[in-house]
Amino acid sequence: MVDRRTDDGTEKNGDTSRRTFLKATGAATASAGVGTGAVSAASEDRAEETDVEAMLADLTLEQKVGQMTQVDVGTFDPESAEIPDSFGVETLGEYFSELELGSIISGGASPPTFDPEETVTGINALQEYNLDNADHSIPFLWGVDALHGNTLLAGSTSFPQRINMGATRNIEAIEDAARQTADSAAAMGAHWTFAPTTDLQRDPRWGRFYEGITEDPAYLGEVSKARVRGLESNDRLCSTVKHFGAYSIPENGNDRAHARTSMRDLRTSLLPPYRTALEADPATVMVNSGAVNGKPAHASEWLLTQMLRERYGFDGVVVSDYDDFYRMLSNHDYTDSFRRTVKEGLNAGVDMYMIGNGGEAPGPAEFIETTVSLVEDGEVSTECIDESVRRILELKDELGLFEEPTVDESEIDAVLGGGQAESEQLARESMVLLKNDDALPLSGGEDVLLAGPGYDPDLDLENRFLMRHGGWTLGWQGIEEGAPSEGGPRPRGETITEALEGSLDGTLTHVPTDFRAQPYNPETSDANGDFGFTDEQEADVREAAGSADAVVVVLGEGPHNEGFGDRNELALDPAQRELVAAVEDEAPDTPVVGVVLAGSPRGGTETFDSLDAVVFAGQPGSDGGHAIAETLLGGNNPSGKLAFNWPESVGKVPNNYDAYPPLDDQEPLYAFGHGLSYTDFEYSGLSVSPGSVSDPANTPTVTASVGVENTGDEAGEHVVEVYNTQSYGSVLQPDRRLLGYERVALDAGESTTVDLDLDLSALEVVPGDVPGILPKVVEPGEYELTAGKETTTLSVENAGSITDDRPAVGFDLDDGNAPAGLVEFLRGLGR
Repeated sequence: MVDRRTDDGTEKNGDTSRRTFLKATGAATASAGVGTGAVSAASEDRAEETDVEAMLADLTLEQKVGQMTQVDVGTFDPESAEIPDSFGVETLGEYFSELELGSIISGGASPPTFDPEETVTGINALQEYNLDNADHSIPFLWGVDALHGNTLLAGSTSFPQRINMGATRNIEAIEDAARQTADSAAAMGAHWTFAPTTDLQRDPRWGRFYEGITEDPAYLGEVSKARVRGLESNDRLCSTVKHFGAYSIPENGNDRAHARTSMRDLRTSLLPPYRTALEADPATVMVNSGAVNGKPAHASEWLLTQMLRERYGFDGVVVSDYDDFYRMLSNHDYTDSFRRTVKEGLNAGVDMYMIGNGGEAPGPAEFIETTVSLVEDGEVSTECIDESVRRILELKDELGLFEEPTVDESEIDAVLGGGQAESEQLARESMVLLKNDDALPLSGGEDVLLAGPGYDPDLDLENRFLMRHGGWTLGWQGIEEGAPSEGGPRPRGETITEALEGSLDGTLTHVPTDFRAQPYNPETSDANGDFGFTDEQEADVREAAGSADAVVVVLGEGPHNEGFGDRNELALDPAQRELVAAVEDEAPDTPVVGVVLAGSPRGGTETFDSLDAVVFAGQPGSDGGHAIAETLLGGNNPSGKLAFNWPESVGKVPNNYDAYPPLDDQEPLYAFGHGLSYTDFEYSGLSVSPGSVSDPANTPTVTASVGVENTGDEAGEHVVEVYNTQSYGSVLQPDRRLLGYERVALDAGESTTVDLDLDLSALEVVPGDVPGILPKVVEPGEYELTAGKETTTLSVENAGSITDDRPAVGFDLDDGNAPAGLVEFLRGLGR
């Protein structure tokens, strides 16, 4: 382990990093220069020296810390011959010529410009400026938030948000979407995307709930691992597993707040998804902005070194989140000294500090000066600095930046709007039919009223597409920061209105109600937007509803993110409830269908009882309008399954499906795995092979088989899921645990046998008494397995560790290095 605390000259021990630079020196050809195809003499000279160790030895301390510095540069004008002076130093150029920054970001899906060609040209120009003016001509890394597609540019494919991905149970399709995202982002000139988010969806008050995949640890880990594979399938792009760890369970529901949890919960549920994602060997990890059990994650040596590096074997770059050294002062009130937060963060294991582009937080020059002073005073070791810079330089080499620092400007148009088939598939498969009292599907011949939020009165512009795409789309929390203009920019795709107009044989009457995206303004009708229902709109709705054969009401929330999106209730905005009440009053015998466009479980019985059917469409992106229309009209038989519990109200939060008993009066409105279809499926003959496992460490998976028959009148896809629903051991067992899932397509009357691989690591617990620090094991006993109403039993004869056979204290019980008496104490906890 690297000694990150003192500069004592001790040699670094531990294995050589996987990312150690091995490439032979030699000339290489840089890619096209700024729009000319020319290769500058400086580029030729730069390519002659590519030895990371030699480069590291040649850097001054200030230059090394510059490489550890990442800054949000906002926007710049790619047409300008001058680098503008609006980025906190005299010119943006000084970031490179004076500070020699290692990385820049365009945070919040806000690139220099939304125009694809201008962005590529501008980034190439900036990289050339850096290489020609910085002392050591080291290429910078450009990081972006391409989180559900490359949604930074006009015309891009906006894939369904992560909340939708979780509903599909289709890891292959999710990985395919990540591959297209990687190709598009790399063609834009980006080197780094801050995904996948690997945080459990436990608290729907949290403003980033829609960024989560699921509340199930095993499923979340597998999806995150697939997304890492997809995002790193392009050699020019790297991914970021974030936010390590336990970010998504703030005790007050607010973003970046403190998580008060137990060691048992950390090791059983919160940390395992990150560990699984790390199996795909991501290049970087981002740190939790909050605190865990009273310790800011950025200052936790246990999290960032003992667990992440030593236990989980991560050897890439650890990057802070936005301004989070400073947030230890401003947010957590942990200390009043920026110097101390930098010291603790670097010694804990942070390699690169992400810095915003304004506000009260110290800028890059102050961070560099502070770090240099800490090293000179012996409070941070030179070895610590060298190891971080080595990782950063090795990452740049892995991405090919020393050989080709710029990108071909002709490639972006060919890939930007691609992935339509993947986007359509994910959108269709993510449609969750929550309720259906024979109102769906529509025949297509009806006269339909379409109403609900979708009109900005200030801009005189229909804007429901903002609800369809959600946050991190062409701006911080929505297109052009939530205020779209006529004509764009937009991701590609059609609206719900357009899709229905093109599919209905009957007439479509559209009455959009007021919706103003207000991503920064807390003084709104709802935490996630400003909604209204005017007298004129009510009159139009009542008139149309009275003559309609069916009514479709769009409900939900606007684009949001982080703390701005935190919410105190799950009920739909009053204006939307008034809309539903008006329709029910005017047309009590007309089928009314609700389509919920939201990144959280918005809505409850107070609204849903008045609807004959409810489709949770989430935030389905570019092809969501088409997928919704197909679902309403029966062209898509819904097959999505909730990947979280839908609680009745915030008074019953948290409400995770794998909670410990007792669960009296905690039943959700819709449970994890809920999702109806236009047909019916029945199970038979559930079995498991082998039926008995002697040692789970040697047999970590078993196979379940179950018969599935489509007993209805429609063809459909169905997600078969097998749960552990009853077990006993030395500690409380979760109410349900998902062990395996498989998507199957069956025609009406067709049947098949489905085989599912069950991952027994989902059964691991931390045994022993309250401290919860003993090795994880699958305990011996009888485990009830359930698929629908079918049950069988798996027997485990002996305890066995599958993923974590060591205690959570940084040493093995039997390695002889534990303090005297502590081993006996720890063993006693297992009584």
